[in-house]
Amino acid sequence: MTATTAPALTTRTRARTSPTLHVARRQGVAALRLAAWFWPIALLALAAVTATAWVVAGRVDVSIAVHGRQALVWFLFSQAIQVAATYPRVHVAAGMTRRSLVRGTLLASGATGVAYALVLTGVVLLERWLHGLAGWGSVLREIQLAGADAPPWALPVDTVVLTLLAITTGLLVGITYQRWGAWATLTLPLTVGPLLALLYLGIAPTGDVPGLGQIAPRALVGLVGVVGVVVVLAVAAAFAVIARRLPLSAQA
Repeated sequence: MTATTAPALTTRTRARTSPTLHVARRQGVAALRLAAWFWPIALLALAAVTATAWVVAGRVDVSIAVHGRQALVWFLFSQAIQVAATYPRVHVAAGMTRRSLVRGTLLASGATGVAYALVLTGVVLLERWLHGLAGWGSVLREIQLAGADAPPWALPVDTVVLTLLAITTGLLVGITYQRWGAWATLTLPLTVGPLLALLYLGIAPTGDVPGLGQIAPRALVGLVGVVGVVVVLAVAAAFAVIARRLPLSAQA
């Protein structure tokens, strides 16, 4: 009598990826692809402008790289609008929840904003070092709070808060247009207003804003940093509320 034994079947259980992390990873990969285009172009532009200024004036005593703040803000702003305008419908059509959409989008957007800010800070500091080697100055003439008298930590704090607000504001603008269409234009003073206020609040240290001109740079950057974080959280919360109530069909 022969006994036949069936081969033992071993089943592997693959760990299920969190929907939130899945969304964050997909959007993060897309952001990396855009960054791979943005930063080489930005660095080439920085080198070209610096070389032109050196040829014309014989020296460059101002920071050129710090003006990249404007490019960062509006690039991240437009990138976030695109995410909010295109991703929700595809996400829901794939059978995923709005909760994972909101969490994953905010996670990816936050990481993107912080990464861009830190890279710009590194570029500004590298430029300052190279200017020092050449015997040049590196005056900051961009409208910002982290001026020459501010402590070293002020520049990254100033930039991180600004990029986070830019990207969350873009998400809010995009989702309001998805929700209300052209009528969302009426909400632009509320949705974009905080970003514009923070972007151009750098006139405060010059004394153009009553009361703020007398605040020490360290205290001013700290104050605006705290207020900025609160505003970023409020904008992100508004995006979350609207996105979770966005009328979308899974069959769309």
